[in-house]
Amino acid sequence: MPKMTNEEREKAKERARIRELQKGPDLEKYLVGRKKLYVSYAEGARLYSMNYYTFVKLAKAAGANIRIKKNVVIDLAKVDAFMESAEEGDGGIEDV
Repeated sequence: MPKMTNEEREKAKERARIRELQKGPDLEKYLVGRKKLYVSYAEGARLYSMNYYTFVKLAKAAGANIRIKKNVVIDLAKVDAFMESAEEGDGGIEDV
């Protein structure tokens, strides 16, 4: 295989850089060690150790759903507040 010229190397580097930019930023490195504020239904169900559909009902009852185009994320602060209010006897989880 012939050696690449400087111009070809530069073009290859530019293509690699463009591929990395198309992937988007790695946001997980900024969240290391922090509690997630928003999760998907599946992540929330695992986090709270519940059945998937039970967590979906809980999130809907808490009003924690946030639609982003065709995806839904759950605001964990609202779920926690809803669960704490249910513990105090204000209704809530029993209705779910």
